[in-house]
Amino acid sequence: EQIKKLDGSKFNFSIDSLIDTLIRYKMKGSFAGLKENNPEKIIEKILEENKIIYTRGDVEGVERRMDFIIPTAENPEILIEVSKLKTTSSGQGDKAKTEGKIAEQIALNFPQCKFIGFIDGIGWYVRQGDLMRMVQANVEVFTFEKSELTRFTDFLKKNLSSEYAKK
Repeated sequence: EQIKKLDGSKFNFSIDSLIDTLIRYKMKGSFAGLKENNPEKIIEKILEENKIIYTRGDVEGVERRMDFIIPTAENPEILIEVSKLKTTSSGQGDKAKTEGKIAEQIALNFPQCKFIGFIDGIGWYVRQGDLMRMVQANVEVFTFEKSELTRFTDFLKKNLSSEYAKK
């Protein structure tokens, strides 16, 4: 059920397909063909190109600093967190558990807000249970593969109030 947050034609609704895609694009170097190797810069560029108002930082009632807050911390419609890992570590388990807690805080304090994640990196391959918890905590999950970035842009267009586009 939770894996349906990912593009069905690409991932076939299975954790194995998600893992396979993460590995395949990481091995090819999903960032290699893009101008910036920093995942946050990639998201920032998409937001700028689409004239979407955003900030970064803390949101009251949420115990984690958000990578992107759209449009403002006072009135968030979308909160984005990026998780890119090149190696595996026991800290991934803690991160996955915390992600669920953060999702609950967002739902309680901002029920209209969508919490989405960008998950990428070979480090998630070994930690399949943690990866599933990460996917379950988010309304939508994206990777940095080009078709996924297009899907992210479409998601923004469908889920944001037009009043928050930059003037």
